[in-house]
Amino acid sequence: MPSIYDRIYAKSPVWIQNLGISAYGLIWQRRRFGPPFSQYVADFVTRENFTFTDWRQYQENQVRRLLKHANRYVPYYRQNYKNIFRDSKEIDRWILDDLQNIPIVEKEVIRHAPDEFVSDLSREERLYSYDTSGTTGTPLVVKFNADMEKAAAAAYEARIRRWAGVHYKMSRAMIGGRIILPKAVNQPPFWRYNLAEKQLYMSAFHISPANAKHYVAALNHYRPDYLVGYASSHFFLARMICEQGLDVYQPKAVLTSSEKLTLEMRTTIEKAYRCRTYDGYSGLEACCQASECEQGKMHISPDVGVIELLDEQNNPVKNGEVGQIVATGLLNYAQPLIRYKTGDLGIISYEKCDCGREMPVLVELVGRLEDTIIAPDGSETVRFHGIFVGLPHIREGQVIQESLTHIRLRLSVTPDFNDEDRATLAKRFSDRLGLEVFVSLEFVDQIERTERGKFRAVISKIKRQSSQ
Repeated sequence: MPSIYDRIYAKSPVWIQNLGISAYGLIWQRRRFGPPFSQYVADFVTRENFTFTDWRQYQENQVRRLLKHANRYVPYYRQNYKNIFRDSKEIDRWILDDLQNIPIVEKEVIRHAPDEFVSDLSREERLYSYDTSGTTGTPLVVKFNADMEKAAAAAYEARIRRWAGVHYKMSRAMIGGRIILPKAVNQPPFWRYNLAEKQLYMSAFHISPANAKHYVAALNHYRPDYLVGYASSHFFLARMICEQGLDVYQPKAVLTSSEKLTLEMRTTIEKAYRCRTYDGYSGLEACCQASECEQGKMHISPDVGVIELLDEQNNPVKNGEVGQIVATGLLNYAQPLIRYKTGDLGIISYEKCDCGREMPVLVELVGRLEDTIIAPDGSETVRFHGIFVGLPHIREGQVIQESLTHIRLRLSVTPDFNDEDRATLAKRFSDRLGLEVFVSLEFVDQIERTERGKFRAVISKIKRQSSQ
């Protein structure tokens, strides 16, 4: 059910929507960039001079501190660590390799009992709750306190923006998953402007051959310093710019996220905008972060989280082998996630990079590359942010495009799944793809997994046509 603010926004003219977005942007800016944000940025920058040995010592100290906190104040860990720790002095002797003695936390456990992961010390302070995207039908509620928000923002500023040569005070254009206008609206503007943050927020759901020129006109008008957002959405727009020979200004950089950036995506984006593209990897859970340095290597930030790569039996893989990414977040004490299985697969290298930073390299992020859904107007969408958020009766979901006007949803649901859930799904798809798209439901016990234990969240049987 949409909130009263959502309903007011939907019925307001564009100028009031811009005003509301700007007011929200001002609040959001203060939450992220107020003290001690600047000090946190400086600390992140200083630690980039650490050696591999320094990083290991730093992580061991931080893990010990986190374990003491979790063992004492967090109900889930207090209950499950009873037979692991006898007292805090035992934790003082732990090394990183000892993490293997702690049980892995699956998403389903957090999803069904999120409050069990909230620290007793944080129950009286204000916490900010966020739903992860829920692309696969298993969204989580993640809670941060004010300090955590600033620490996560500082990590992004120091290791992603700064490495790309930009900073948070610069203007930017964002393509993300928020529904700023429904798909049924087919006239520009397909964007809104956040004056407080100098942010041009462009809809990810209206990028089509017919609309590409309007997006370019907005970019040329506002001329944001850099672009940020979904890798796929920026790729779709850049491909249409190249195919149609549209003249677009030159930003300082493009910062992509949320899915794997392929060579084709990078090449196309850089051709369209004539600037460098910087890839990144993170998650709303803030347990891990990787960012691209000037040498083109994706460095993991060891001060954001401890990353383990495990095989299907939850044993460490050898260096250079593909493994499940299991993360222990070092920033969030309000809702600690320790040995949290992210659902992603990756390859990590510990060889030194020519940039001089002795930080592990994420050689490859395996997966997170979904098929493209094509709407009747030719617009393309990959990241179905929010489709399953707030629908606890859906365990898992898979989106299959059978035709331009038919989406089949394969769902694993609880017995409480109801007509309201059906209506919510139908509306969310019409908001993203248009009213002419029919959504059918198919119920299954479980979505089929690949040999690596994952399943494809989005499958399309439609081939794209050039926008020329």
